[in-house]
Amino acid sequence: MSRRVTEPYQKEIVGAKGSIFYRAHSYHTKVPPEGIVPVIEHYTNPGDTVLDPFCGSGMTGVASLLSGRTGVLSDLSPAAVHIASGYNTPNNPERLAAAASSLMAKLAGLERELYGTACSRCDSDARIEYTVWSDTMVCPGCSHEVLFWDSARQPDGTISKNLVCPLCSTSFRKGDAKILPGAPVLVSVACTSCRSREQRPLTTVETAMAHYPHRTDITDWYPTAPLEDWREMWRGQHGKLGIATSADFFTGRNLRALAAVWKIAGESPESLGLRFATTAIVNRASRRYQWNPKRPTNVLSGTLYIASMNYEFNVFSLLRRKLTAVVQLATKVGETSGQSSVTQASATNLKHLQDRSIDYVFTDPPFGANIYYSDASFLWESWLDDFTDTTNEAIVSTSLAAAHGGKSLADYEQLMAASFGEIARVLKRDAWASVMFHSSDDAVWSSLERAIESADLSLESAVAFDKSQPSFKGVKQMTNQEKVSSFDLVLHLHSSAGGVAKRRKSAVGKVAESDVIEAIANHLESANQRQRSTPYIHSLVMRILLERGATFAGYSYGEVEVLLTKNFLLEKSAWSRNPTPDNASSIKIEGTP
Repeated sequence: MSRRVTEPYQKEIVGAKGSIFYRAHSYHTKVPPEGIVPVIEHYTNPGDTVLDPFCGSGMTGVASLLSGRTGVLSDLSPAAVHIASGYNTPNNPERLAAAASSLMAKLAGLERELYGTACSRCDSDARIEYTVWSDTMVCPGCSHEVLFWDSARQPDGTISKNLVCPLCSTSFRKGDAKILPGAPVLVSVACTSCRSREQRPLTTVETAMAHYPHRTDITDWYPTAPLEDWREMWRGQHGKLGIATSADFFTGRNLRALAAVWKIAGESPESLGLRFATTAIVNRASRRYQWNPKRPTNVLSGTLYIASMNYEFNVFSLLRRKLTAVVQLATKVGETSGQSSVTQASATNLKHLQDRSIDYVFTDPPFGANIYYSDASFLWESWLDDFTDTTNEAIVSTSLAAAHGGKSLADYEQLMAASFGEIARVLKRDAWASVMFHSSDDAVWSSLERAIESADLSLESAVAFDKSQPSFKGVKQMTNQEKVSSFDLVLHLHSSAGGVAKRRKSAVGKVAESDVIEAIANHLESANQRQRSTPYIHSLVMRILLERGATFAGYSYGEVEVLLTKNFLLEKSAWSRNPTPDNASSIKIEGTP
């Protein structure tokens, strides 16, 4: 029987992203599991059941494993279920390591065929670790073919937005030019004998290998799911590049390699672990990694963008490293005392769970419109040959037709209300639920609060969750795609009947701006550098409004930023309540003389 917890968890949560539990497989959003563990331990006893109905990559399940609890995970997305299962399903590490060795042995000949070459220093066998490809543009002035690699690269390593035709000197932007099939321009070669690593132009043989095989020569199955032009992440660039299906995101060589890996991995008794490792490299094995003169850069989050100069990584080198990580993961999972199960289900209908059967909920639901999960999972789900039913996908997407999963904020609120209703149904009396949430939009916050209030749940408090590094959501803020806080809030909800009415009766309506400014000023007195950033302070303001039952109107991320600019001093990305002498006359904190 669970102990009765009367007070919500009050400490600020900090999670690091370095553990094998976090990095074995990527996902659009992740909550570091080590950060969830103390919250689970506060609300539950060993052996208790912890639910996450928006499980994503399954980190709540991992936290349940680490804390000796029973995780019950579900998600609408087939990709999420696959990844969460890979993280939470026990695998015998010895058998998995043997299966990994067998897989690589069966693929050794194909690796030599696709990526084998000779070392230019000792003439021994070597392998291509990656090839850099460049788009070819057609000059709008004279129709001359211009290699982006030659025209856009600057001596200082930067990439120019303006291209110049070497034949007619016409200056143009790539968006104004016709794009032809790309060309390989650079290889990185690792020697298996002298252990040297060199980066150089391709030989004639290597150029021929880069163009082999043609897709019609691939006999193993590979995904050909269409990339429809109605998708949120579809762009005109995809049409110009001839990207019509999931297969078009890969070079012929990497598609041949991945198809062989997928087939042989699926035939193994350890297929779950082997295919988990394979999906973990799918994005890196695609054309989505942009070339950088200093180091490979990650895919551009929140898009299906393909840069004009991109990497083609050796699939088998990627797989070797990832299989090592997955075996390490299996060892760590085997050392835990908890257990977790994963089910594909909508959070609006948890029919596989009985009433009052859950001791605690920790979940990280979608934040309005900031991530289109089904599009972001397109390549994973293409290889799984199983796609998200967007009917119940809890996102705001007003540009899509309803038939394609388009939803208004009201639709989002309705789905979230149904989800919170299910949480309230399955939670035991007097149990707790913690909901991780953030949005730059005050209207989304209001929608979330109404959804919570529609269920038998009362909001008791909120604390910040510092993930230490920007998440997918935080990266969007940094890249100016959307102003999103890199600090999320964890809302603590209680399942006792009558709590909602009590909270609404104590609601204060709109908090005076001067009170918000005073609260920020008090916070800055003892805050550290990260806690004085705009993202953190926006989270702080949301927490103040939540706990006072106040309206969120007027406190979007942008509006909080304006409030800070008017009343505080920003130095090195940190706000201060004490202006310097030079600007003391122009910066004033309301309520002070």
